[in-house]
Parts: sequence; C-alpha cells; structure tokens
Amino acid sequence: MTQHSTKKSVTELTAEKIREAIILGAFPLGTKLSEQKLADLYQVSRSPVREALVLLQIEGLVRVFPKRGSFVFLPDECVIRDLCEHRSILEVACLELAVRTNHAGLLTGMQDGISHMQDAIKDGDTKHYSRGDLMFHRSVVANSGNSSMIKSYETTIGPLMALRSHLFTISGISLERSMQEHTEMLEACTARDVAKAQAICTQHIYHLAEHFHELQPTAAL
Repeated sequence: MTQHSTKKSVTELTAEKIREAIILGAFPLGTKLSEQKLADLYQVSRSPVREALVLLQIEGLVRVFPKRGSFVFLPDECVIRDLCEHRSILEVACLELAVRTNHAGLLTGMQDGISHMQDAIKDGDTKHYSRGDLMFHRSVVANSGNSSMIKSYETTIGPLMALRSHLFTISGISLERSMQEHTEMLEACTARDVAKAQAICTQHIYHLAEHFHELQPTAAL
C-alpha cells in the first residue's frame, strides 16, 4: 500500500506564517500585503505567497481586490457575531470532549496558555498576551481529539483572534477581565464542572463581539 505523505507544501507553510502574523497583530487590520515583501520575509518565491493569500481569503483573513491587491481583512459587525456563534458552538462541544477524554492534557494546555498571559500582563506585552490566549483556546480544541472539529476551528478562528489582538492593542480592552475568565475556566475544568466551564467560555467569546459593537460610531440623531 502506498503511504501518503503528510509533509506540508511551501504554500501551506507560507499560509501558516502569514496567518499567525495576522492573528498576533504583526500585520494590522486593513494593511495592504505586498507579495514581494512577503516573499522576501519568508524567503520563498511570489507564487506560493500568491497561493497562500488565496487560502487565507477563503478563511476570511485576507481580502483580494482585482487591480488593488491583497489586504488584511477589516471586521464587519454581523460577520464577527456569526463567527463568535460558530466558535462558541465548537469550543463548548470541545470542552466537554476534552474533559471527558483527555483531562490531564487539557489542564496542561490551559495552564501553559495562562502562564504566557500572566507573563505578558507583567511585561505589558499585548502581542505576547494574544499568543497565550491563542494557546489556551487551541488546547481546548486540540484535546477534544475530534479531528473534524480541530480542522473547522483552525480554518475559522483567524478573524476573531486577529480582531482580539487588535482590540488588546488599540482599544484598551481589559486584559485583567480576560485573564480572570481564563482562570475561572481552568478552575471549572479542574473540578470537571463542564456546565460551568461552558457558560464561562460562551460569555468570554461573546465579550469580543460586544466590545467591538461598543467601539462602532453611533449614527447622528
């Protein structure tokens, strides 16, 4: 039987690097993405960069306009709320699976993420905080053991995490409240209180949509 290689292509690896940069705020929302500069940055030709941007467009992280180029997405309130709903459904389901099937791995992953976030708060480093936040939530999904959910999560979480990094950086969103919610979620999972952990998780996710809504300009009377 022929074995199928799981080695990732140059395009996939390039897409991963650009995705991570957008999610962590290295490329701010609305930024124009130069294919040549990205090719130079990641030491590849322009072809895999162009193909990577198409993949990221499908995920909602990049928008490609004919004759204008490629840009990091700009958030839309309705889309953000839809993505929050999608993410909440996935994470809540994954929490239950992870507590039941890989409790120790879940707690370790959550604690690693929290440790990163605690260090980031001490240093006042919002980008490092975003990385810890991402580690925490990815551990919930990864430890569910459900490959379909993991794949779905990774291809839809980007815009929300990028928006979170943006809000941490420019709008003064409370890192302390975020930290408290992560800590409470860990405590609930440690006690195997799935219902409480799910309730905290849902509230935590929707805070992003609420905060984004608060930042939108109100219509003049």
